[in-house]
Amino acid sequence: MGSKISVRLAVWGLRLAFIAPVIMLISGSLYRLRFVDFQIPLLAFAAAVLLAALAALFGLIGAVSGALGVHDKTIRAVVALAVALLVLVGPLNTLRQGAGAPMIHDITTDLEDPPIFVEVPRKRSVSDNSLDIDAEVLAAQKAFYTDIGPTMLPMAKGEAFGLVRETVNAFEWVVHAENANLGYIEATASTPFFGFRDDVVIRVSEEAGRVRVDMRSASRVGLSDLGVNAGRIRDFMELVAQKAN
Repeated sequence: MGSKISVRLAVWGLRLAFIAPVIMLISGSLYRLRFVDFQIPLLAFAAAVLLAALAALFGLIGAVSGALGVHDKTIRAVVALAVALLVLVGPLNTLRQGAGAPMIHDITTDLEDPPIFVEVPRKRSVSDNSLDIDAEVLAAQKAFYTDIGPTMLPMAKGEAFGLVRETVNAFEWVVHAENANLGYIEATASTPFFGFRDDVVIRVSEEAGRVRVDMRSASRVGLSDLGVNAGRIRDFMELVAQKAN
């Protein structure tokens, strides 16, 4: 490969490596501030990931060419490769975690009698995903998320509710409604980068001398959650179990 082309790849690799995270930050900020609908930031984010991938490729080619003595821009190429790879870590990890996940965005620990949202629908807009129980969604969850289920606690209902409320606080979710006697909490969680809002309802009930904790987590936007809601339920139930021991 000619020295001029190698130099250009090294230079453009570095430029793209720094442009990509700027686009990501702008797209995330625009949605967090609710200036635009979620589709536009997602498209911008996808474009930024593509730019970062190109930066990594250009940086790699430039670094190899520099190591072979074709040009003197080796350091620039290596920096481009390193920055691009750092930018790609988050998106690639998200895709890895959600690989093969079904196109659903509503997950529950009780497929027979999912917890029902009462207060949360008032917080949603008409364009948000429906919270109606969908038999096809339940079937898809049953086939894919075989590990999602309730947590059983050997304690009184009041004690279990307090533990569950403490766990909700630990995750810093915004609580909209709660009732210790009826045994339910409704809240909203936000994803770290874009701040996509997912609603959760936790139900605490007595069953066969123990307390059963059920949970439902549903995304407000998007066809697929890439496994985020299932992951949230796993994390919540794991922390509840830890606190109970």
